[in-house]
Amino acid sequence: MKPRATSIARALRPTGGRSRIPGPAGRAGLLLAVAAAGGLVATVVVADEPAAHAKPQLASVSVAAQLGITTEAPADVAEVADTAADSLEQLAASRSERAAEQTAAAEARAAAEQAELDRRAAEEAARIAAEEAARQAAEEAARQEAARQAAEEAARQETARQAEAARQAEAARQAEAARQAEAAAARASRAPAAPAAPAPQAAPSGSYQNYAMQKLGGSGSEFGCLERLWGKESGWNPNAQNPRSTAYGIAQFLDSTWAGTGIAKTSDGYRQIDAGLIYIQNRYGSPCGAWAAFQSKGWY
Repeated sequence: MKPRATSIARALRPTGGRSRIPGPAGRAGLLLAVAAAGGLVATVVVADEPAAHAKPQLASVSVAAQLGITTEAPADVAEVADTAADSLEQLAASRSERAAEQTAAAEARAAAEQAELDRRAAEEAARIAAEEAARQAAEEAARQEAARQAAEEAARQETARQAEAARQAEAARQAEAARQAEAAAARASRAPAAPAAPAPQAAPSGSYQNYAMQKLGGSGSEFGCLERLWGKESGWNPNAQNPRSTAYGIAQFLDSTWAGTGIAKTSDGYRQIDAGLIYIQNRYGSPCGAWAAFQSKGWY
């Protein structure tokens, strides 16, 4: 009689077609099942032996007893194996989830570290750009300040130069006026004194202009310049007085101007014309020269 091992193997095969590795509880159940199966096989073999070949039987000791495992097997080995397999699957799933979580955490940590590096790099770039902009602004401000100071210095020097030129021109003019006054005084001292012309009480209209034209030798062009010049200054009025200065008479002489002509200040229009023509001849050479100066400066 042969042992029926197939039925035992079928009893130990997990149901559902899945091969699972039993856990600790499943392994204990399998050992119990193997031990029981061993005892059963030993009994069948002995019972099937013919009487003539029978050997003295020894005390029967089961494999489970030899292994120190109780012969009481679980009620359902397949159920124990399924439970162990489920536990293994849950453990594997838990490990996979933990591995995925660790991977995600590592990736998040790496992303956070990279973001921090990028932020620091951006801050450093912004700081460098701000410092460069501040440096350029400071250089531009310094350049503008230097240009302003240079312009102010140039303007100051130009003002000083013009003031010095004006001072020298005024000094030259005064020296020339003094020289001319001295020359006129010398001429007057050498020439016999001319009798003073009586001041006409009722001079006809245009008599001052006629007198001036006669003094110019009848030059119409020079008289035209003189007529416009004294027409602007006084309107040919011998009593014209400037309210803002000492300018007086037809030629509008200042008190200081009379001395250069050798003629004292007077209300006589004819003497005023004489003094005016002397001044114009000494300073400008002709009435047209005096008129050109008046048009340029507003005075002569």
